[in-house]
Amino acid sequence: MLDKVIQAQLAPGSTFKIIMSLAGLENGVAQNLKVVCNGGATFFGRFFGCDKRHGPVDIMHAIPMSCDTYYYTLAERLGIEKIAYWAHKVGLGQKTGIDLPGEVSGTMPSEEWKMKTFHEKWYAGEAISVGIGQGAVAVSPIQLVRAVAGIASGGALKRPHVVEPDQVPAEYRQAMNDSYPGSGDVQVPIDTAVWQTITDSMAGALDPHMGGTASAVRLENIDFAGKTGTAQVVNHSAGMKSLGVGAERANAWFVGITPRRNPDIAVVVLVEHGGWGALTSAPLAARIIETFVDKQRRLNNNLEEAKVPSKVEVGAVWSEKPEGKASPDKTTTAVVKDPIPAMKGGHFTVPAQ
Repeated sequence: MLDKVIQAQLAPGSTFKIIMSLAGLENGVAQNLKVVCNGGATFFGRFFGCDKRHGPVDIMHAIPMSCDTYYYTLAERLGIEKIAYWAHKVGLGQKTGIDLPGEVSGTMPSEEWKMKTFHEKWYAGEAISVGIGQGAVAVSPIQLVRAVAGIASGGALKRPHVVEPDQVPAEYRQAMNDSYPGSGDVQVPIDTAVWQTITDSMAGALDPHMGGTASAVRLENIDFAGKTGTAQVVNHSAGMKSLGVGAERANAWFVGITPRRNPDIAVVVLVEHGGWGALTSAPLAARIIETFVDKQRRLNNNLEEAKVPSKVEVGAVWSEKPEGKASPDKTTTAVVKDPIPAMKGGHFTVPAQ
C-alpha cells in the first residue's frame, strides 16, 4: 500500500484546483475573476465541458462547486508557466524525500518540460486541461497531500516520514536524508489572505449551502475541509456524463484536512477506477478524519464533544451453582465434593460513563 502511495503517477483531477487557486490568487487573477458557467466554454476553437451548469461562479464558490469552466478560464488567463511555478513551489513534479525506496517525481508540464521531453513547443490551448488536473499533470498521493497540508499551514511543507525522526538515532536520520533526496522541509511564502481564502473555500466543499461536492460527508462539530477529484483516465472530451467502465473508469480522489488552518491531520484517498470522488473516496476520508478527531477528544477527556454513547452492549459468561438438591440420607466422599457449576452467558447494556 505504501508503495502505491509513493509510486502512483496519476492525474489528480479536480483536486489540482487547490493548486490552481493558489496560482490564481498569488498572481492577482482570481480575486476578481467571475465566470458564468453554462456547462462549459470554448477556448482556442474547442469546447471544454463542465459536469453541470453552475451559473455565476467566483473564487469562493469555484472549489466547493468544483466548476471546471471557472478553472478553464483561470488557466487561460494564467498560462502554463505561472501554473507550473506555483505547482513546483508546493512540491509537485519532484520527490518529497519520504524515507521509502522507489518514490517517483511525477510530472508538472511546462514549456521547458515539453521541449525537453518531446522536442516540441508548448501551445497555449494545452493549459486548459491542466487547469482541472488533466493533460500531462501526474502526481502521487503523497505529493498531493503534502502540498495541500503545506498550503493549509501557511506555506510550511514538511518532509513526510514513515517513522518520526526523533524515534531513530541521529546517524539513521542523516542516512534517510542522504538516501532519499527530495524537496524536504520547505517554507513557501504564501500571502496570509491567499491561504485563508483557499482553506475557507475547501471548507465550503463540505457545505451544502455552498453547493459543496462533498456535502454528503459533512461532519458535525468538526472543522473539516477538503476537495473531491474525479480524474478521467481516457479522454476528458468524452464529457463528464460518462466516467467509463473497468480499466477506463475514472479515478476517484479526495484530500481532506482538519482543522482547515494549521491542520492536525491531512488525509488523501485514491480509489483507482472508483468513479466520482464524492461517492467513493470522500466517505472513506471522512471516516478517517472523524475517528482521529474522536480519539483526540477522548484523550483530552473532552467527552462532551467526543462520540461517547450513553450505553454500550457487553457480552458476559458466568457460572452459577446448581439448583439446591435434597440432602442425601448417607454422606459419601462424592457428595462432599463441590458439584459442577452451571455455565451461562448473555448480552447486557450498561451505562458508558
